[in-house]
Amino acid sequence: MAGAVEISPIVISPILEVASLPRDVLTAEQIVTVRGIVIHADRAKREVILEDRGGGIVVDLEAVWADAAGGEEGIAVGEEIDVTGPVEPGDFSPLVKAVTIQSHGRQPLPLPRRCDSDQFFAGSDHCRLVEIEGVIEQVWHDGGKLLVEIETAGRLFTAELSAGVVEEVAADFARDPQTLVDTVVRVAGPVVTIGNTRGEILRPWLMVERAEWFAVLSAARTFTRSSVAIDAIGRFRPLAEQGHRVQTFGTVIHAVAGRTLHLQNGHHGVTVRIGAEAEGADERFIPGDQVEVAGFIDRSGHVASIRSAAVRRVGHGGAPEPYPTTPEAILRLNAAAAEGDARAEPGDYEGCLVRLGGHLIQSQPTASGGIFVLGCDGLIVNAEADAESFAALQATEPGSFVVVTGVAGIDWGNPRRQASGNTPRHVRVLLRDPGDLRVLDSPPWWNASRLSAVLLATAAILTTALGWVVSLRRQLAAQKRLLASEMRSRRDAAVEFEATLRERTRLAANLHDTLQQTIGGIGYQLDACLTADGVPVAETKKHVDVARRMVHYAATEVEGAVWAMRSLSLGGKPLEEALEDLVARISEGHDTRTTVAARGAFGDLPEFVAGNLLLIAQEAVHNALRHGKPAVIDLTLTADDDAGLVRLRVADNGRGFVVGKQSGAREGHFGLQGMRERAERLGGRIEITSHPGEGTIVEATVERRDYDGQLDTEPAPRETGRSPER
Repeated sequence: MAGAVEISPIVISPILEVASLPRDVLTAEQIVTVRGIVIHADRAKREVILEDRGGGIVVDLEAVWADAAGGEEGIAVGEEIDVTGPVEPGDFSPLVKAVTIQSHGRQPLPLPRRCDSDQFFAGSDHCRLVEIEGVIEQVWHDGGKLLVEIETAGRLFTAELSAGVVEEVAADFARDPQTLVDTVVRVAGPVVTIGNTRGEILRPWLMVERAEWFAVLSAARTFTRSSVAIDAIGRFRPLAEQGHRVQTFGTVIHAVAGRTLHLQNGHHGVTVRIGAEAEGADERFIPGDQVEVAGFIDRSGHVASIRSAAVRRVGHGGAPEPYPTTPEAILRLNAAAAEGDARAEPGDYEGCLVRLGGHLIQSQPTASGGIFVLGCDGLIVNAEADAESFAALQATEPGSFVVVTGVAGIDWGNPRRQASGNTPRHVRVLLRDPGDLRVLDSPPWWNASRLSAVLLATAAILTTALGWVVSLRRQLAAQKRLLASEMRSRRDAAVEFEATLRERTRLAANLHDTLQQTIGGIGYQLDACLTADGVPVAETKKHVDVARRMVHYAATEVEGAVWAMRSLSLGGKPLEEALEDLVARISEGHDTRTTVAARGAFGDLPEFVAGNLLLIAQEAVHNALRHGKPAVIDLTLTADDDAGLVRLRVADNGRGFVVGKQSGAREGHFGLQGMRERAERLGGRIEITSHPGEGTIVEATVERRDYDGQLDTEPAPRETGRSPER
């Protein structure tokens, strides 16, 4: 037709072809369309299994579930549908994520096909309807479903019987599931493969969803067959019924409630794993119980054991006595039998109760309990204990000679090959309770572990001592630096004081020899004016008297200044006396009463320390007289030998002031600042307390040092010039 649009036909890909796509193609999300019949629908997961003639695949319908035929019920089993969407790798096999879906209506389900056991267990029948026969080994409830574990061709798979199947054809079995154990059944249904996180197959899982897909072919027979001896469980029997239970008997030597029994009969033992809901699963067996077991042979280890067993007690006798032996004897016996392709006689000790002696090397915890490693005549034996026994025995000292009793086991070089050329490597013992390990001889006190502990402790002490010495050396160096700094500060104070004292002495001499002499000459000249002619004597005398008074005043002031500057040197006087002289001279001509009190001995006080105290006292008294106008000034000098301090306290009852508001260096007043600097250079301080109208207290505290004598210098020679004439 002219103008018609040509529509490309949809290409239907075979499911087997899609399931065989390489993984890199799947990663690229190739879009495909597949057609098949729904053989299983999982509404919870929003997915179905689709099968065509060649294979099956999982289809994810999450995106189209509500729009699919059937509305909210989704796609039904038996529908034939076309699914278009990208292919993804999936957990075990590829799956299709449906983008569009088209239903072609209901179709008859394909008949389940008889499968090949090798392909079945390899996962090749994944997502297909299959039919298979086998013997049920275990049964247990899962909600309204029954889960059965079936053995076929020596391998196990799980079949899940839906609630409908249980209600319709397996109601009797649901009431007593253990009646299914050991029955031969034929099951059918879609099979999926359970994989691990690496995408590897673990086991097939068959979903039995229709009544016709489950049939019991032969009934179970529990404890109805003739028993075989423990040593004949895995041996050749021409008429053995493959896959069915084997029945045996023995004496319990160890039991783990509801899980495992260890049975022994003579020199032969066997491990029995009890079925989860089997007969005897709730019973508590003890050593000495005589029991019958019916279970399936497990040949996965190097000796046969029994799994999914039912157990019943038939009597009780004394627990078997352990066989006293050695690891060397057990290994030698089994090695000789393996080398000669013969049976170990009278038995191989595997699974039997034995008693061994050896020295404890160490104990180490494990996830399920712990292991005691023994040295037995040069061979290593691992004694395995559960958590309770290990906790009770863990304190056993290494080096102790112990005797252990327990169930013997043998580790072979190649567990899968126990013929000629394979050799037994190690003996292990399973301890049943704490009483299975007895200490016969304790180790000597002085052992390797204690020696190691002593060496470690000694090393720790030496390390600590070394660190302490290093720390002390650092502290000593820091103290030396601090002491050197302090000595430098005090030496600077001493040098500064001595230099100041010498300079004052020099200035005093100059004043005495120049200014004072000049003023004296002026006095003599004025005296001469008294005899001058031509001037009225009365007038001349009046002016001359004024000049003489002025000269006398100036001479007195100069003499006072000279004395003040020179008096700061003690000149051999005690500090108390020098302080009294200083105060008396400063306060001369004032109405203020001054007192000086001394407490303690000051004979060994260095010249530079005493001189600085005099300078501080001079400044404090001068400030009090000049600014405070006090009636009384009290000076107290105290020597505190215990604290290594000298204190000078100058207190007056003058005007006082607000501390911090007084004039300072910025206003040209340096007195207080000078006092503080002098005290700080001697490692001391100045404290001033004053309030307006309440007087002022100046307290200077300086430190005495043992090395001050080394810093003291010879005092400047006292001037002996004559006193100025007045």
